[in-house]
Amino acid sequence: MIVENKNGYKLLEYIPINEEDIDKYENITSAGVVFEVNGKYLIGWNNWRKQWELAVGGIEKGETPREAAKRELFEETHQEVDYLEFKGLFKKTRPTGEIVYTAIYYTNKDQISEFIKNDLDENDKIMLWDLEEDIGYVDEIDNEIIKILQK
Repeated sequence: MIVENKNGYKLLEYIPINEEDIDKYENITSAGVVFEVNGKYLIGWNNWRKQWELAVGGIEKGETPREAAKRELFEETHQEVDYLEFKGLFKKTRPTGEIVYTAIYYTNKDQISEFIKNDLDENDKIMLWDLEEDIGYVDEIDNEIIKILQK
């Protein structure tokens, strides 16, 4: 195990595969984006979970992981991107013990678009984080994903 978050999810392994090999894995339940701007990373304050986190969420029926990552990025941070680089899978266990995988993509830009919260938003605000500033609780798994991809 690499790290466990406060909700009981455990990050077990980073699997740096090619996107065309993604079908070799079952139970890829979520996808997300590590979004870098000048050495800082885009994170959002999830008002429901009371934590800072990456834009990651469930893959809907009929949706590819890439489509889910783009949708989640927009829904959670109001950011749109054309370029996403597939970085691999992160193997996790849920608190129930079920093994699931998250597909992670990477993108970078020179700046982010304005975030104007609406009533349906899961996040209250977004920010660019340098991984060092004390900003309160950041999901341990998301923090570790960023650090792993920095290497």
